[in-house]
Amino acid sequence: MQLKDIVTRVRGALADSDDLRRSEYRGNSNIYVGHCYVASEAIYHLAKREGLTLKPMFVYHELCPHWYLLDSDKILDPTKEQFSTPVDYSSGKGKGFLTKKPSKRAATLIKRALL
Repeated sequence: MQLKDIVTRVRGALADSDDLRRSEYRGNSNIYVGHCYVASEAIYHLAKREGLTLKPMFVYHELCPHWYLLDSDKILDPTKEQFSTPVDYSSGKGKGFLTKKPSKRAATLIKRALL
C-alpha cells in the first residue's frame, strides 16, 4: 500500500472513531480534533509495515499539543484541519511515540482503516 493510500484510509476511519479521542475532545463535530496522536501513530506503523520510514514530530499550536509526521523533509499532517490557523511546523521537534508497538488506540484505528 502506498503512503497516500494509508493516509486516506486512516483519515477516513476517524469519522467513526470518537471513542479513540480523550474525553475532553469527544463529541466535537470536527472529526480531526483530538485525533492527531492516534492518527499519526497509526500511519507511522502502517507505513513501517510497507518499509517506509516516517519521523514522529511534536509542536504546540493554538495552545494545544499537536503530533504529525515527516516523510524525509515533507510534512505529513493528517489532522491539520482541526486548526483555524496554519501550523508553524518550523518549531516542531522530533519525538518518539509512547510505545514501540501500536498503542491500543492506534491498533483499533489501524483495524478500522483496513476494513
